[in-house]
Amino acid sequence: MHDPKITRALPLLFAAALAGCTVGPNFTPPAPILPPVWQGATPVSASTDARWWRSFDDPVLDALEARAGSGNLDIAAAIERITAARIERGQARAAGAPQVEGQAGYSRERVGTAGIASVTQTLLGVTPTTAPPKGVDFDLYSVGVGASWELDLWGGHRRQAEAAQASVAATEAAARGVRLSVEAEVARTYVQLRGLWEERRIAQDGVGLAERNAAIARALLSRGLATPIDLAATEEKLRALHGDIVELDHQAATTQRALAILVGATPDTVPFDRTALAPLRPLPAVAVRLPSQVARTRPDIVEAEARLHAATAQIGVAQADFYPKVSLTGLFDIDVLNLADFGWNARSTSIGPSLSLPIFSGGRLQRQLDLRRSEDRSAAIAYRQTVLNAWREVDDALSATRAATERTSLYDRDLASRRQTVAMVEARYARGDIGALPLLDTRQAALSAELAAVRQRVASTLAHIQLHRALGG
Repeated sequence: MHDPKITRALPLLFAAALAGCTVGPNFTPPAPILPPVWQGATPVSASTDARWWRSFDDPVLDALEARAGSGNLDIAAAIERITAARIERGQARAAGAPQVEGQAGYSRERVGTAGIASVTQTLLGVTPTTAPPKGVDFDLYSVGVGASWELDLWGGHRRQAEAAQASVAATEAAARGVRLSVEAEVARTYVQLRGLWEERRIAQDGVGLAERNAAIARALLSRGLATPIDLAATEEKLRALHGDIVELDHQAATTQRALAILVGATPDTVPFDRTALAPLRPLPAVAVRLPSQVARTRPDIVEAEARLHAATAQIGVAQADFYPKVSLTGLFDIDVLNLADFGWNARSTSIGPSLSLPIFSGGRLQRQLDLRRSEDRSAAIAYRQTVLNAWREVDDALSATRAATERTSLYDRDLASRRQTVAMVEARYARGDIGALPLLDTRQAALSAELAAVRQRVASTLAHIQLHRALGG
């Protein structure tokens, strides 16, 4: 038979659970401290392709980025961290749900009668005129189901689930940050590798010119028209160029191994076919998003805001521990001494609420709350620092990109001028107006200008990559 008092109390408890308040501060996203526009830039509000590297129009780079997206180990680890965070979110949500457990058991037991007197005699059916046995052996079979539900009257479970959801958002943003870093590193390493190969080609051309210079110096020396110092200078330059080639080969091999690791391959793997390389195209203009868009898309800002949200929700979890906890518990058991007696009549049940109230904890709860508030303040400071750092990085990247673009234009104009000079000197040499040495010197000057232009184009491309990274992709 059900207790009518309990029956009447249950609806009240359910109503209280549903109408329970949620303690702790509600999270309000902070306003990012960003300028209305970036310095020296014309922001656009249009959405851009997340695959920002496609603006370079380089199929080889596209293929490398695709391989890195599926094979890079840092990205794989970040994705696994998302999985773990989502599992923890599921655990947090399950904490506020009813808990049901089943149990079944068998035991062989012995009950001693000494000292228990008439109580044991009555239970065992032993009359007072009969000497009681020293003990009774029996089998005990039991099966049952127990259920409990802690009512979330103060929102502690809801705040815990809120914090877990914010942690998932933070982990997802962190994973996007890892992906963006890998994408930028793949592009940067690829551009550096191509630059090293270009430098080696120019150095090899320089070796050819230096060898011709050395041959001319030897011929002039044999006719008494040059000194041994002149020959030594040309041979020293030739040796230096050979040394440059050795160093460039070493740097290219190191860079190629780094690129292989980035795309998830082994270090001895050649990450792409050099014969598929096309000439580098002019750098495209970067669509600079509005600062408000950067605040919503840059992974580190999104992550910092989500971690601040989680820290704020944890304050509510700590505050809920100060309040009484009300739980509903129920138990259904069947315990029999013989399996033949197993049935409905052997049941035992219990149901009802329980209340627990923290009275004294040695200051543990208050210190826990103080800790959560301190963590919230720390998260707010970290958020502000992240935003300010993003502001600085975007301004620095914009400034570097503008300067690199201007320098590239200057170096390209100088290279074009040097090549025109080479053409004029070659024409004079063909007419016999000048000897071979002036022609070789002019060609060497053009090679030096080409080397400077190649290095500057690499630097300008790296600046564009850094700008994409600073803008969040």
